[in-house]
Amino acid sequence: MKYKEFLGTIFFITASLIIYALFPVINSFQQVFIMLVFFIAFPLSFNKLFLKKKLNFYGLEFGNWKQGLLWSFYSLIIVCFIFFIISYFFGFLKNYSIPIFITKSFLNFIVYEFLLTALFVLIYEFYFRGFILFIFETKFSFWAILVQALIFLSLVLVIGHNSLFLFLPYLIFAPFAGLIALKSRSIIYSGVAQFLIILILDTLMVRIIS
Repeated sequence: MKYKEFLGTIFFITASLIIYALFPVINSFQQVFIMLVFFIAFPLSFNKLFLKKKLNFYGLEFGNWKQGLLWSFYSLIIVCFIFFIISYFFGFLKNYSIPIFITKSFLNFIVYEFLLTALFVLIYEFYFRGFILFIFETKFSFWAILVQALIFLSLVLVIGHNSLFLFLPYLIFAPFAGLIALKSRSIIYSGVAQFLIILILDTLMVRIIS
């Protein structure tokens, strides 16, 4: 990537994140819509108009499936152990919350996880691992993993500081997701692994509440 393109992309990312953080939303539907606009539609439009890169540049392909599965497996084991530690010693599960309605029926749980949760994972994976990670990789190599994780952390601290425990599964897995994406050249495996982490945590919460 040329230097001017890179600087222009940094400006675009910074400006879009600031506007997103300041954009007023009053309900969940608006939140999802705004996320789709800022994290999916805008980056795709920016790429089409300026960067003109093929979508597989952003990890929208199967890539190296062996690396994807291998690093996803390692990451799941490590992150599950991390959540065991912070739950046992720091009471994470006592502060982590899920919507009450998903505890009422199995259908509610399935719909919530495979529609809403999966959508959030897709949005975050495309923007932070697909767009930001692979853009910064062109200049910073593997340090891009840390960059995308720190950008995500900064955004959460601005917009989600009151619900930090809700974002914690995404925050903890962010560097692992970045590693998986770079190793496999795909956001598919990192996205599936991230979804599995949240699915496991939500399942545990349903069992605890029930």
